[in-house]
Parts: sequence; C-alpha cells; structure tokens
Amino acid sequence: MTSPDYLGLRFNLTSESEGPLVAELWALGTLGIETREKETSGLTSQSLLGPGERQVLAYFCKPLAPEVERRLEGSADWPGARLESIETIRAADWLAEYRRRARPQEIGRRFLVDSREPGEAEIPIGSDRILLRIPARTAFGTGSHESTQLAIELMEELSIEGLRVLDVGTGTGILAFAALLLGADEVIGLDIDPAAALMALENCHLHPLRPRLAGGTVDCIRPARRFDLALVNVLPERIRASLASIVDHLPVGGEMVVSGLLVEQQVPYLQELSELGLVEKRSCRSGEWMGCLLKKAA
Repeated sequence: MTSPDYLGLRFNLTSESEGPLVAELWALGTLGIETREKETSGLTSQSLLGPGERQVLAYFCKPLAPEVERRLEGSADWPGARLESIETIRAADWLAEYRRRARPQEIGRRFLVDSREPGEAEIPIGSDRILLRIPARTAFGTGSHESTQLAIELMEELSIEGLRVLDVGTGTGILAFAALLLGADEVIGLDIDPAAALMALENCHLHPLRPRLAGGTVDCIRPARRFDLALVNVLPERIRASLASIVDHLPVGGEMVVSGLLVEQQVPYLQELSELGLVEKRSCRSGEWMGCLLKKAA
C-alpha cells in the first residue's frame, strides 16, 4: 500500500474571510484549494458548519514545508477562520471529474476554449470564434478561472498586432497562444515551474503557434531585452519580487496586463505598481477577482 501523498488543511469561515485566507494559503504554497458550502461525504472531517459559514480545504505537500509548520504553530489566530483539521489525503486523478464535465467555453468576445483531451469530441461546427485547445491537466490556465478570463478580455481591447509580448507565469500557455492569435509578432512565456513550461510546450502541438517557452524567472531574460506588452496572471504574493524586473523590460509607453488579484488587493497592489512607474488605464472585475491594464509612464 502506498503512503499518503498530501495533507489537507480544513478551515471553517464566513464568505467575508475567504479572500484573505485564500490569499495567505497561496502565499504559503498550497497546491490547490476547494471551497464547499456544506459538508460532503468521504472526508475525514465531519464537523458541522455554523450559520453562514463555508469550508475551505487547502492541499499541501507532505511533509509540510517549514514556513507552513511555523504558521500552524500560531493556528489559533487565522483572522476570520478556524482551522478544523489537518487531514491525510491520498493521491488521485484530481482532474478526472473536471475532464468528464468539460465542454467548450466561450472566453471574451473572440475565443472558444476546449479543455477536453484531444479526440474526445468534435468542436461544434459553425462557431466563428478562435479555437484554443487547452486540455485540463496539471498546469494552471484552461480558461475556466476568472483571472484568465479577465486577462483575455483586457487583451482583446488592445491592438496587439506586431507586438513583442512577455507572458510571466504562462502555465498552460493560454495567454501566450491568445496573444499570437491576436497578432503578436513574438511571445516569450515563462514559468517558475519547469513542468508548466513543458506542459505549455505540449500544447503547442495542438495549435499552429510557436511561442518561445522557458522554465525560470524574468532574470533569465537579457537585461536589454524590451517587450511592448507584459502579461502577468500571477497572485501578487508570488510575483512581487519580480515586478521591478518585469517593468524594467517595458519601454516608456509599454503596457502590462495584471490579473490573479482579489478585489481587496487591488488598491495596495496598484500602489506598488504605481511606485514602479505604471499608471492604471482600466480595471475590470469578475466575482472576487480583478484584472487591470497599466501603462509605463515617462
């Protein structure tokens, strides 16, 4: 019998506390998060939810990283949330149910994203949208998350024809592919997870598109290299250390699309970007998520 692969941290909380807790869990390195309105069967914890409460289950590698262990030592103080249990979770095909339910999804005004495995079903005939095949595997960005949708919607409002684009946190490559389909002359996609860069490379074979992909941070790009547009669909906590480097690769007048931030993070995050020389041009919202378009000032 194989040993359990993951630990799950289960919290009870109100909807108002969910955003700050989720942001902190991502900053601590969670592998993924489930939100439940009520208890479901088959789980170790069966505690009852209080009035107006919901439950968040965050997955972590086993053993827990030292920073997670240190945070748990003060687990009595999770603002607005109660840590109910730490559970053992065995490895499984987490995406099996998602793939079973997957259907082509319209994103923005122009795209149709199909997250099914190639050959599972034919695309409906008659759609005038641009097709993107992004199978639901392990890298982030199949188009189902609001942050990806917001980034694409903001991109569609730009004139990308002939631009040089940097996609930071490329994941599946979906934004890199979208930029090329919107007319970008060159796209470089980076991800600190080498497996994500390889996944994006696999997805290249599903399209007549060839972004340049690499596993690493912005530091792997020559300092003198300039891009007309940067795409940053990454949680603020995970990209903060690289923001100055990304801005350095933009010329005056260059633009940046940022997504992956919660509504309550917008003001402080935009203040940080303002201090780096970026001016907000437009923001849009979907649920609790925000996307913003900024321009590098003189």
